[in-house]
Amino acid sequence: MEAYQDLLRAEVAAAAGPGAEVEVRCLDQALLGGKGFSASEALELPALLGSLAGAISAGAEAVAIANGFDPGLWPARELFEVPVLGLFETVAFHGLRMGARLGVLCSGRSGPARIQEMVARYGINSRVALPRTLGIAVPEVVSAFENDQTFMGIGEQLEIEIARLAADGAELVLIASGALGSLLQFRGIDQAAGLPILPNVPILVQELLAAAAISRLGVPPISRVGRFAAPPEAVRESLRPPSE
Repeated sequence: MEAYQDLLRAEVAAAAGPGAEVEVRCLDQALLGGKGFSASEALELPALLGSLAGAISAGAEAVAIANGFDPGLWPARELFEVPVLGLFETVAFHGLRMGARLGVLCSGRSGPARIQEMVARYGINSRVALPRTLGIAVPEVVSAFENDQTFMGIGEQLEIEIARLAADGAELVLIASGALGSLLQFRGIDQAAGLPILPNVPILVQELLAAAAISRLGVPPISRVGRFAAPPEAVRESLRPPSE
């Protein structure tokens, strides 16, 4: 797992370019085997929100959640006064500027149902093909960074599932998995079955930097009318580090 995290940091630094500072933070005890299940996300949510609060307290002008299911995205927007981006939402809307119909590929079997929930939440149902999955867990994806045989098996299934997305009218593909997306970038895979695969990290990093720059111009990062109304101060206080 450490090797994957080191590669991710290198990918982020390359995407940010010289002069830009983007810090990568990882949860100390991530439930890798349960990625994609809402129960696992619920158990991790306090640690995730605490990590975001720590980054903002340390001076972050914008934050991003690099998980393909955008866990904690809307609660974080309620809590924090900086732009908060989610991997799926950010990359999906970028992709929909590139093509009329988006295909989504997950790693685990629980993924497609979760994706359908998110596309309904984000209002993009009509422009997203039926999600597909490779049916593999995150630990197996992580092992494929170093194990060529494991990667070959993933690559074969990748072609099959993306061909199915193409048959359903998809014009490009979003990988709804931070680890799987980084694996394909690491292995130099940017298309399959004739469809371009969106590079998650470069898109997310550049959108993050853009969000911070726009915020510095005085544009409010969030509307406090309606869904993202600010919670009582006591709720925010519970996330602040004890030293503050």
